[in-house]
This record gives sequence, structure tokens and C-alpha cells, in this order.
Amino acid sequence: MGPATDTWTSHETDRQRRAILAAADRLLAGTSRRSTGNLSTVQLAAEAGVKYWIIAQKHTDLRDHFQQLVREAKDTPVAQRKNLDAHQKIQNDHAELRRHCTGLEELVQAYALVINELTTENQQLKARLEGSIDNVRALPRNRRRP
Repeated sequence: MGPATDTWTSHETDRQRRAILAAADRLLAGTSRRSTGNLSTVQLAAEAGVKYWIIAQKHTDLRDHFQQLVREAKDTPVAQRKNLDAHQKIQNDHAELRRHCTGLEELVQAYALVINELTTENQQLKARLEGSIDNVRALPRNRRRP
């Protein structure tokens, strides 16, 4: 989620409106996929994969919301925007590291289980061999050599 989705007043169920909000989030975050990344209604339509008139005439409330967020973003000092971006990057990195650590913890648990099972199996095999007298047979020494 991003600034457009988080500040929108209602939960959208319409696929097109959700696409427009997601496109607004990407544009405001500077991670555009389908457009030039300029903060304009034309680029919002391109980023959302809809025709311009859909945003300009059909979903005017989303257009106005996006334009308000653009004005607020332009009013935010560049230094503060960089701090916000750095903070968001740190949060993303932290979340990724937590996911990675969770995966490693699951691997450690799986490895511990396997080691425990192999140890038990090894002890059982050793006990079986120790109880058996004729586990090694001696070869006769008196063999003829050619």
C-alpha cells in the first residue's frame, strides 16, 4: 500500500478503481512500471493501463485525490522526502530480513529433526552390530600362492 491507497476514504472493490489507486501509489513512490513517472493525470492513466478519459471524466474523485497528493508531495521539502524514502527503504529491508530469518529458522528446525533421526538410527545400527558375534569373519591364512 502507498499514500494514495492509505489516504483514500473507502475500500474499493472495483478492479479499475483499485488499479488507478495502485498506479497512483507507484507514481508517488517513484516506481512506475508503464509510464514515464511524471506526476500527471495523463501518466496516471498510462500507469493504470486505462484511457485518459476514464480518469478525467469517469473517476474524477480519484483524479482529484491524486492531484491533491501530488501537490502535497511537491510541498514537502526534498530533504524530508529523502528521509522518508530512506526510512521506507529501511523498513522494507527490515521486513525482508525478517522473512529471511524466518526461513532460516524453519531450515534449522528441519535440520535438527533430520540430525536427531539419523543419530537415533545410527545408535540402533551400532547396538545391533555390537550384539552380533559373527559380524566379521576371518579368512583362512593357508591359501596357496601361485
